[in-house]
Amino acid sequence: MRVGARRTNHVRMNLLNDPEPVPLGTPYSSVVEASGPVVVQVTRLDSRQAENALLSTIAFPG
Repeated sequence: MRVGARRTNHVRMNLLNDPEPVPLGTPYSSVVEASGPVVVQVTRLDSRQAENALLSTIAFPG
């Protein structure tokens, strides 16, 4: 997928169409390639139980 400059894109990994969704309960990783500097934020919501857990990380280029 492509994202324009100064824009955001929110992706649910289990709803991807290309190449295919990540099955629930399956560990996975992501690779981000860019032609210029980017900021990537990853957020994970664990909703398997009533007490939801939310984890978010953000990284800036060095």
